[in-house]
Amino acid sequence: MGAPMKQIRLLAVFAVFALIVAACGSSDGGDTTTTSGDTTTTTAATTTTAGPGGDENPLAMYGERIDADPALVEKALGPVEPSDDASWNIILAAIARADQNPDQATIDKALECFNNQECDTGSGGAGVMGYADGGGDQVNVWRAVSHMEAILQALTYSEIGKIISTAANFDPDPSVAANDIRFLINSGVDFIVGYPDAGIAIADAIKEADDAGIPYVSFSAGYVGLPDQDGALVPGEDYLTVVGENLCALGESFAQVLNDGVGTGEVAVLGGSSGNALSLGWQRCIFPALSEGITAVNAPPNADTTVGDTFWYDPLIPDVFRGLLTTNPGIKGWAYEYSDGMNTGLSVYEELGIPVANLTVALRTDEQTLFCDWVDRNEPTYNIFYSAGGNFQSRVAVTAAMLGLQEPSVVPAEVVVPHVMRPVTAADCNPDRVNPYVSGTSLVPDAVLALMFAG
Repeated sequence: MGAPMKQIRLLAVFAVFALIVAACGSSDGGDTTTTSGDTTTTTAATTTTAGPGGDENPLAMYGERIDADPALVEKALGPVEPSDDASWNIILAAIARADQNPDQATIDKALECFNNQECDTGSGGAGVMGYADGGGDQVNVWRAVSHMEAILQALTYSEIGKIISTAANFDPDPSVAANDIRFLINSGVDFIVGYPDAGIAIADAIKEADDAGIPYVSFSAGYVGLPDQDGALVPGEDYLTVVGENLCALGESFAQVLNDGVGTGEVAVLGGSSGNALSLGWQRCIFPALSEGITAVNAPPNADTTVGDTFWYDPLIPDVFRGLLTTNPGIKGWAYEYSDGMNTGLSVYEELGIPVANLTVALRTDEQTLFCDWVDRNEPTYNIFYSAGGNFQSRVAVTAAMLGLQEPSVVPAEVVVPHVMRPVTAADCNPDRVNPYVSGTSLVPDAVLALMFAG
């Protein structure tokens, strides 16, 4: 019962803050900058940050800027075309808060929050952020970096005075992840950001949060079941929103890479866990988009079944590759969300004596392990295309939740993150990366990464 009352107090703080922003923006007496696309002009007395289409910043009244550094936008996403205005503004607002040169006090506090289940941010704010990961910092680098992205984002909001984090560590029992969410509800959090690995199996707990007035926001296309699945929750109705790519479009992009690179021949498709909507979402759309000359060696029996389930778990991945390559050694293309998982699977090529040649790979994430291995191989007939690591999407989820606490209608049911496929080049391998498993597109500053992975 504590969360709704705390939300009222938090909303009061937001309202006062919005009035201050509006007052300051209306007559500050100084010169200000107006940004529209690639054009910057200077005017007097008013502040207007232009958004898509040249419209004024619609999020200013909620204390958000959308003048994100274009270099950081491209680092996180690549050379994308913006998504719909409502989504793109939230993405820009999130990236506008991403500080690549935090002071030592911020770094120390971020690490404190990262290393402890509960932390006081030191801001004095009344708000409490809950973070519920179906994976966890200790079992997966991608999850650790995404957690830190969310922490750093939360520290930019003075309204957030406490962060409470949980991790199910990929426990196969969905009740573990569900109970993590219930723990956060009972701890009085004001909103929850998370990745629902168990999907529909934890829908009841997520609905309990929503019923308690606690917005739940998932990132990395963490749908709590796809809309047409039995038992699925509806974003925008049963939980605030889901942040992530248009999964069908992602699958079609993967198919286009294989169509262009393979031409004719056999391909294989890999995914995460069978109960996860991410893999199912793009896999549903990749198979119909493959050209006639391409044969998928592991096509699913129906539209509700994923194939190549690896659970994103490194010890299991070689077995999945082994099962496919033993019977289909001539596979010429792969589609998978997980670059480092592909790198793990390459060991099976050596084991079976299959050359890594005449191969096209379509991927989502961008772990350095695979890319540096690609550089070392120097095989001109082996080509990799990728989209983006997506760690920064947890930042977007925090900003979406903070907006939703003020005005839910500002947040679309799906915050669509645009994507683009790009070829791996030698420049995508950074041998000096603090940790080779960290995505090159992460917005966590190197100074923080160095301390996260110091051991």
